[in-house]
Amino acid sequence: MIIDAPIVLISDLHLTAEEPDGLAEFHQFCDRLDHVEQLFILGDLFEYWIGDDAVGLLGLDSVSETLKKICHSGVAVFLLGGNRDFLIGEALCKDTGCELLSEPAELELAGISTLLQHGDKLCIDDHEHQSFRTMVDSPQWRRDFLAREFSERQSLALAARFQSETSKRYKTSNIMDVNQKAVEQALRNSHSPLLIHGHTHRPGIHEVLLGDRSAWRVVLGDWSAGPSYVSIEKNLVCLHFADQKRTLSRQSDRWELQPH
Repeated sequence: MIIDAPIVLISDLHLTAEEPDGLAEFHQFCDRLDHVEQLFILGDLFEYWIGDDAVGLLGLDSVSETLKKICHSGVAVFLLGGNRDFLIGEALCKDTGCELLSEPAELELAGISTLLQHGDKLCIDDHEHQSFRTMVDSPQWRRDFLAREFSERQSLALAARFQSETSKRYKTSNIMDVNQKAVEQALRNSHSPLLIHGHTHRPGIHEVLLGDRSAWRVVLGDWSAGPSYVSIEKNLVCLHFADQKRTLSRQSDRWELQPH
């Protein structure tokens, strides 16, 4: 099946050489983008990322080559760093032809003003994670980390991944989800009617009431149950996940969630 919408968004693939099935699924998905004009990857494309110079050492050359192939075919590819691959930088983008976005990114997509985020910075009740993001977002921390040898960077990344997975066992689901007030504030700051993010692995479409107006939050799923993506065309936003589809349509000057 070919994806024929002009704009597609994905996130949370968590690609790693340790799971070749996930890599194969990504490559197969990219082969279906014949009619896509823009592809947005909203973070956590990789399970972990320790610098653009390590793509080959991580066994992820095939991902870089696929991104390059997509860009060369005429698809504009945009990357947003996630909480696992926040070290994606300009070198990878220069090599592949992708464009690196800053978070949050507010763009016009098919005539729709849209706010794009990875999503973890909306989970403000997870204080431990927010402290981590504050640390790794520091330019000095990034310079110091990237100056280390590859083996040391990989050891530190694997230790951080293990610690993250362990700490999740002791956190409630609400703590690891977005904070409603943070969502509302992000939308008020942007004046966009649409927010799209990933991270939480809880795909869905939610109306957000802002007093003087309504907005919508579209949450991408992870790829554990197969590819999840959002397709956008004029007056239509569709969320695809686990063989399901949710559709948000614009009727005149208002948006409506279609029954499923």
